[in-house]
This record gives sequence, C-alpha cells and structure tokens, in this order.
Amino acid sequence: MPIVLLVDSDADKSVRLQKALEAAGYEVSVAATGASALGMLRWGRRRPHLIISRPMFQDMQGSELCSMIRANPATQDIMFILMLDRGSQTGLQTEADVVIPDNSPVETVVTRIDTHIRLRGLGDLPGAAPSSSAKEAPAGTLQGSLAVMDLTEVAQAVSIGRKTGRLVLSLKAGKGAILFDSGRVVHAEFAGKTGEGAFNTLVVASHRERGGSFSFVPVAAGEASRLPKTIQTDLETLLLNIAVEMDEGQRGTRN
Repeated sequence: MPIVLLVDSDADKSVRLQKALEAAGYEVSVAATGASALGMLRWGRRRPHLIISRPMFQDMQGSELCSMIRANPATQDIMFILMLDRGSQTGLQTEADVVIPDNSPVETVVTRIDTHIRLRGLGDLPGAAPSSSAKEAPAGTLQGSLAVMDLTEVAQAVSIGRKTGRLVLSLKAGKGAILFDSGRVVHAEFAGKTGEGAFNTLVVASHRERGGSFSFVPVAAGEASRLPKTIQTDLETLLLNIAVEMDEGQRGTRN
C-alpha cells in the first residue's frame, strides 16, 4: 500500500483529498505545516512513497519544503507533488516531480497520482475494476486519458519508473506508439514516420489536441532485446528540443 504524506493547512481540503486517496488504496498522514512535515519525515517509522504539498503553509511555501527534502540525502528521492495556482510562476523553479493546479478536482488529482504510482512502481495499489476495453487488454496494461495527464508527463513517469514496454497513443490525428527499454525511449512511430521525427510529431500533436488516450503495455525483460532501436537521444533532451521548437514557432506566429 503506497504511503502518502499530505501537507496542507486547509483542514477542509486536506480531509477531502485524504478520504479520496484512502478510498483509492493509499495510507495517508497529514501535516498542517512544513515543520510538522519535516518532523514526521525525521521521526516517522515508515517513510512515505510520496509527498503532496499545497503551495503555502503558515511557516513556509511548498516549494521551500520541496527544496529542503531534496537537500537531505535521506529524503531526496521521495516523489514530491506540488499543488499550485495556474498563474503561479513558482512551478517553473520548483524541484517537485509533478506540479498539479491547486484547483483541480479531487478525482483528477487522485487519477494523476495513481498513474504516476503505477508507472513508477511505487508501493502496491489494488487493481482497478476493469472497463469493457480493459478486459481485452493484456495483463498489466495501464490505461488513461491524455486530457488528465499529458503525454510529456506520462513519458517522464515511464522513464523514471525504468519501465520496459509500449506506450500506445490514440489521438484525433491517428494512433502512434513510443517504445521504452528500462525507461529509455528507443523507438517511436506515428503518421508514417519512425524515430525522433515520429516522437516529435506525436508530442506536438498531443499538445495541440489536449486530449486522446494512452495505454502502457509492459514487455517482459527477455523480449526487450527485440524492440526496434531508432532513437538514441535521451528523453530529457528530446523534450527540451521539442519545447524550444514550439516556442520558436509561437514567436514566429506572433511576429
């Protein structure tokens, strides 16, 4: 069972999220201040798998708490989710793993957390009741909506979890796939393209649509050597190059 430390000074909000997480199979502890959270991390018997923090408490900001946790070797690898207002610039500077809008519905927050936990292999969650489409999917397949969690975030979660498998995307523009070997992107195919060109086109198309769906189908370790290898660039560099190209394209449109 994944263990969550929720840091929130708003009792009403924390209770709603705590109940939703517990209903989804999480064990949740709550701290009302940053100092309380740090104390629980230091003296608690069981280290949490992830920390969910609101943007501000009485004694510090959520981004400050994240920096303190990252600076401590004993806690630096704990997954950190920071809740932020949509217009905040703090998210551009934070060391948090995931930034979620503070006004997101509780159901959306739990869904994104659940997807990260499963893709990263943190703790054990009970299996969700299969949908009609999920019943036909291979065992271990994880499905989700790109309207809730975009392609960049999904790919990063697969990479951090060092998963091997096939990420299948269904967009209005068509179907595509990204293959991972121990968390590294090794191949992509979309719109008649393969390799980096297909990966770039997929990410841009998903960003424009802001919708669609994904499914991640694990591949057994023994089958990983058979995966096609058309991409050598690491995921961080791939995403950075795409971000630069999109930014330059937007500037050109404005000019």
